[in-house]
Amino acid sequence: MKKTTNTTGHRMNALFALSITLLVVVFILLNAVALVLSNRFPLSLDLTANAAYNIGEETKTMLDHLVRPVTIDILAPEQMFSGDAYLVQTKKILEQYERHSSRVTVHYIDYAADPSYAATRPDLKLSEGDLIVSSGDRVKQIPLSSLFNYTPTAAGSIIIESSRAEEAITSAIMNVLSGDDVRCGVLVGNGGPEAETFTTLLVNNHYVLQNAVPATDDLSDFDALFLFAPQNDLSADDIRALDAFLYNDGNYGKTLFYTASVTQASLPMIESFLAEWGVTVGEGSVFETTPERTYQRQPFYAIADFAETHYRDMLVDPNAPMLMPLARPLKTIFTVRDHQFTETLLTFGETAAVRPPNASDDFIADDATERGPFPALVLASRRFYEDGLLARQSSIVVSSSHHMLEPIALHNTSLSNSAYLLNMMNDLTGREEGPAITPKSLAGKTLGATSSQVTRLGVVLGGIIPLAILLTGVGVWLYRRYQ
Repeated sequence: MKKTTNTTGHRMNALFALSITLLVVVFILLNAVALVLSNRFPLSLDLTANAAYNIGEETKTMLDHLVRPVTIDILAPEQMFSGDAYLVQTKKILEQYERHSSRVTVHYIDYAADPSYAATRPDLKLSEGDLIVSSGDRVKQIPLSSLFNYTPTAAGSIIIESSRAEEAITSAIMNVLSGDDVRCGVLVGNGGPEAETFTTLLVNNHYVLQNAVPATDDLSDFDALFLFAPQNDLSADDIRALDAFLYNDGNYGKTLFYTASVTQASLPMIESFLAEWGVTVGEGSVFETTPERTYQRQPFYAIADFAETHYRDMLVDPNAPMLMPLARPLKTIFTVRDHQFTETLLTFGETAAVRPPNASDDFIADDATERGPFPALVLASRRFYEDGLLARQSSIVVSSSHHMLEPIALHNTSLSNSAYLLNMMNDLTGREEGPAITPKSLAGKTLGATSSQVTRLGVVLGGIIPLAILLTGVGVWLYRRYQ
């Protein structure tokens, strides 16, 4: 009887030890499987309100349809993308591309320790932190600074307001795969401002920009021209060059973007040229009499309304307003005349008015004689139809405000200026529309863990807990064995 009892006890001890061993093995296997899956699939949860650490559905769709391999070289050690919240977010976004497509490969290259990489890209001016996106012989460079939107502080410094990493990387991938370059000429020699913020926006979205002088340079290779608030009038030769550019030997398909400024004097040649296309630029400065329709209650920083739906509906947030600071009033001479058309894209509201250029210092809003609504942005086109379909078109975009291109408007994510203008240029130049990706701010509360916390958590889950289970099992077995 005693022998039977001992035998049963040994069997129970053996079964208990086996159960503990199997439990430990299963736990270790689950950790190994989770590690493998985490390297391939996004197993973590993004609890930020705007899913700041995940790519959007538009990007996922693009990645699902990749047919050629894409390489993303980051010219920095991986450790560089830690600490700062926006750098960590950029790293997480980069990981998403590789996880969602086997055709995307991400490499971190310690550019300072391995300068030989520069020899492989002799045509690029490389800097630490740059992203180099390539597919075959197509290459796009993304400066690290262009992955973010910035805003000035009250102290006069510049801080990161939001991340546009996904927008920049997705746009670069689409560009190297499509080979769709849009060449733009910035007309110089007329005393106008440089519009650096706007041109940087275009370059970051892979437009190719080059300075040009109308009367002396060949404009035929450009898809679009920019004439930014000229302070000096154009010559007759300049005007003829612009006419020839827009006519394009009868093929049309060209665009001119003109901005007006309250600092301009009379420009009879330019004004006559625009009038032929159906637009006049009035005198004075537009101001708003309703504080709610201004930027920070500054009357000359007026909000404009969308007057058409085509470009408005392209916006991620069509409720975000357009800011048209320090603007001049526009008028359209006709709506349709022969093959010419004018369309108001943006309009100032009924509560807007104009301060005359010769107004006295005691001028008040009630003194204004010219009141809204009037156009803020006009599209003037020459169109030709065949069988009821648009066959050829050249256009002039006339903006009442050059300052709509300034950082205060383009870098402000609560405004539509940058997205609207980019969508408009893509449409007019026939460029394939890229995904509409909203910049992502990390200003709100987020749930996260530092790298040291992650390491400690891994040690606890992968080492201490399994070891504790094993030691407990061995202890119980020894206790029962010798009891």
